[in-house]
Amino acid sequence: MLGVVVPGLVVPGLVVPSLVVPGLVVPGVAWADPSGRCTLDDPRLAETSGLVVAPDGGYEVVNDGGNPSTVYRLDTSCAVIGQIEVPDRGRDVEDLTRDADGTLWLADIGDNDRERRTVAILRVSSGGDETITRLTYPDGPHDAESLLMPGDRRPVIVTKELGGRSGVYVADEPVGEGGTGTLRRAGEVVVPGEAMTTLGSGAHTGGAISADGRVVALRTYADAWLHPAPDGTATADDVVAALRATPLRVPLPGEVQGEALAFAPDGTLLSTGETPEDGPPAPLHAVPGATALVEGSASASSTPAPAVAPTSERAGLPEPLASIGVVLAVAVGVFALVAVVAVVRRAGLTPQRTTCRRAHGDVLPGVRAGAAPRPPCRARWRPRRGSARSRRCAASARRGRPCA
Repeated sequence: MLGVVVPGLVVPGLVVPSLVVPGLVVPGVAWADPSGRCTLDDPRLAETSGLVVAPDGGYEVVNDGGNPSTVYRLDTSCAVIGQIEVPDRGRDVEDLTRDADGTLWLADIGDNDRERRTVAILRVSSGGDETITRLTYPDGPHDAESLLMPGDRRPVIVTKELGGRSGVYVADEPVGEGGTGTLRRAGEVVVPGEAMTTLGSGAHTGGAISADGRVVALRTYADAWLHPAPDGTATADDVVAALRATPLRVPLPGEVQGEALAFAPDGTLLSTGETPEDGPPAPLHAVPGATALVEGSASASSTPAPAVAPTSERAGLPEPLASIGVVLAVAVGVFALVAVVAVVRRAGLTPQRTTCRRAHGDVLPGVRAGAAPRPPCRARWRPRRGSARSRRCAASARRGRPCA
């Protein structure tokens, strides 16, 4: 059962551990002030969506959006020094992971229009051989950008949902040998309400597992969420279990469209993303010692509360969407009121309430004695003085007929 989320404490240079009591979840926040290592100046890297650390200490990245499935090799200054051409072009490659043996996994899981019948995991061996495994969701198409690859090679895919609740799907069988497979829904990961500060702060755009397998990370456009995995990530079930632990939040400022996340062997968290059109090149940020921050935070929490809710526990709208719905309802109400006032003014009426208290038979101003009595006032609006409607109403009153 999910607890109640209350705002965390953010103090520069201070890590606030997660606090968990029955029914209460307070995610820890690490204001780590990510430092810039370099910028992705090469125009070929403008749509970077996946990032891993290369064996030589450099980086490897891949683009999304239907670009050629090319893995670019970068040095430590983010300059392109080589590339790996993937034989088959993915439809929308959104993430990238690397095994210790050099195997690359490309997550062809993007589906903005939610129309794909299958998604694909591309395996590229260190020798350049490629195999493709196509996977099917159990409940229809989903857009996704986050891949977590455990030791048993059963990929864990986290969908991209703006409302802060993203589905977690697990492959039934290992991938890498080609063919087809199925995914099953393992639950959902939830971004706490106080972290929903921007439209993209609830959308998961990338994932990574630390080199020692003890930290599972997901990112949004605004933050990284680091989940402790004290039992490791040898299997997909271990990854799902880690996603149930209370995460540590690491804000990632300065990334307009941050979509890539990776860990260096020493536990440094790396992040980057796409370069906005006509904007400055995307920076590559680093948070040294990120895994150690998570271990310290996890030790302060004796009973982690689940961040992955079983499917059966979902009910109603998520809190962010409910809040957005209230705001939209108020906005629609205000717009309707403005429209009514505009129509009334165009009709020559003044938005001023009449008393409507005169009894039937009273002689009203401007009506000669002995004229037919005027019915009780029913209108909420009276004609604006000097308007055409006001003159028509005066003429009607003189003839003993009320102004409708």
